[in-house]
Amino acid sequence: MRARDNPFAVQRVHAIRYRLAGVTWEELLERLAALDFRAALVGPHGHGKTTLLEDLGARLAERGFQIRTATLRQGERRLGPVRHAALFGDPGPRDLLLVDGAEQLDPLSWWTLRLRSRAAAGLVVTSHRPGLLPVLHECRTTPELLAEIVAELSGAADGEEIAELFGRHRGDLRLALRELYDARSRGALL
Repeated sequence: MRARDNPFAVQRVHAIRYRLAGVTWEELLERLAALDFRAALVGPHGHGKTTLLEDLGARLAERGFQIRTATLRQGERRLGPVRHAALFGDPGPRDLLLVDGAEQLDPLSWWTLRLRSRAAAGLVVTSHRPGLLPVLHECRTTPELLAEIVAELSGAADGEEIAELFGRHRGDLRLALRELYDARSRGALL
């Protein structure tokens, strides 16, 4: 099977957007405003924090905010000059800073980010655990969500296999979907 024909190809998986559970977008945005646009999206690896942050950024841009983003990968303890300039280059009252992976920052870099973000309209971060900023939303996955996504991508999903896949990856949908991609590449079914 060619990579582009695999129903679990990266571009197809990335087209799947975050699905809020227990709250509407309007309620989430109202809560963010009540938190003075300073909040965290919290959850384990592969539970949708990055996707939710992207979707939140798009909705905030529709409301007139200028979105500035930075992404930190595992082991990146500082923003560095490029991210620093992208976030803090002449911030204004409609600039909203979105930082994915903020828990990676060392204490001094986190303090600097919080201090420098005061000139902006707000700061929204993702983190694997609460404590950096007030929690706006806790990202959680379920076997049902995985089954829904698998069915959307491939047209079918076996509930028992999906539950096993979900458990094997401890709810990390990124890893579960990667396993499905590999299985389809080898010609295995699911």
